[in-house]
Amino acid sequence: MTSNTVMEISEVIPRNKEYRKQILNYITIKIPFGLIPGVFSMIYIYFFWDYLGLNQTLYNIAMIIYALFNALNDPLLGQWSDRIDIKKWGSRRLIFIKYGGPLWAIIFFFMWFPWSYDNQIIIFLHFVIALFFFDNMLSLVIIVWDALLPEIAETYEDRNKIFFWAGIIGTIASIPVLFSITLVQNNPIGFRIFTGVIAILSIIIFYVTASNLKEKPEYHQENNTPGVIQSLIQCFKSRGFVIFTLYRFFRVITETMLFSFIFIYSLLFPTGWETILLVALTIAGMLGSWIFVKLSEKYEMQSLIMWGRFLEILISITAFFFSIQAGLDIIWYSLFFIKLVLGGYIVFMNPYIYLVADEDEIKYDTRREGMFLGTNAIFNKIAESLGPIIAVGILVAFGYLNNAPEGYIPSEQAFFGIKFLLLIMPCIFDLLGMIVLHFYPIKGERLKELQEKIHLLHEKKKKEYLVKQSEEVI
Repeated sequence: MTSNTVMEISEVIPRNKEYRKQILNYITIKIPFGLIPGVFSMIYIYFFWDYLGLNQTLYNIAMIIYALFNALNDPLLGQWSDRIDIKKWGSRRLIFIKYGGPLWAIIFFFMWFPWSYDNQIIIFLHFVIALFFFDNMLSLVIIVWDALLPEIAETYEDRNKIFFWAGIIGTIASIPVLFSITLVQNNPIGFRIFTGVIAILSIIIFYVTASNLKEKPEYHQENNTPGVIQSLIQCFKSRGFVIFTLYRFFRVITETMLFSFIFIYSLLFPTGWETILLVALTIAGMLGSWIFVKLSEKYEMQSLIMWGRFLEILISITAFFFSIQAGLDIIWYSLFFIKLVLGGYIVFMNPYIYLVADEDEIKYDTRREGMFLGTNAIFNKIAESLGPIIAVGILVAFGYLNNAPEGYIPSEQAFFGIKFLLLIMPCIFDLLGMIVLHFYPIKGERLKELQEKIHLLHEKKKKEYLVKQSEEVI
């Protein structure tokens, strides 16, 4: 199939007012997704490990427990959403956003009230329980939101653009997150009020947008999704899914080592630059995503990811060598910003797994984004625990002290360790991700053929659904 055929398919998909309304409601949900996980990712390690002083052994145990129970619950949650009784609940995905989203926001608000300031066991229990409830609800709500996009946009071109705009909305909405680390360090009560405002806003958005969004019942008019064990077996039989999952595993490790340790990396910059650093992260993310979406109009996603990652590694290593030389800070600051821009290929992350779900639908005649996303999350959650464990281990090995007295200044060796963690460690996992992604099968002609087949299948399902509805009316 030629690229012209892909354009023809794109042109026959409706671009009417209702379609635009669906997109608007869909990307609006990205506001609480930017605020709640943004504050959580930036604060939770600081809050429990640095501020409350949880010792490293209990911290590592908590992160291992966190990884284990999240490895079990995500595929079950994804499978649950795939197999929900639509006639009973009225929807397959939206029911979880409409009611699960508000519950998640409430849990987020209450987790920042310390159970103890000095009892290590109580702090440990608070940490584990907070992670358990917060992440279960995060998984449930975000999995169904991610799974909903293919019902709104059929072509990968549209999915890329919608995911990009959702990212922009989420990034802009996340601007208050930039001040959360300074707020929690200087005004804990003000921080709790701040999280309360976020929770209330999120509850409203979840309920209103989920009430206005619509699913496509023709995609899943027959509930023929198999059980958990069979679904897992079928997931791992998909070469595209296995390769994507490994690729994302390495990427999640680097993301957690970056965003969860902003409070540490801010020490590398002049006093008062914390906000400037976070603004730079925000601008670089938006600029990079925009560049890669524009480039995807001419070049295939996989080649863009490979080139972007190669250049990102090269610049990161160069920035590290400049960072350990006195008087060259402005150079490595600039290189670090360029590295962040080159990471804009992250915009292709979810559209990649939707392609796996498209292939799966053609093979098994059912859409199972929930199962794919949930099974993929097994490894994501392991990576989310592994990244911070590695990061804390490196910081401690180089002499950084957590829960240090006010006015503590890390040693020269500790500063070296921070730079190594920021600029070199991600390169190792990014290189592993490049090697894995090289073998991703849905590309070139196979990608073009998939686009055509999935469009024809959806047209067939739509016609069958309309006929069935007409017969029921008669």
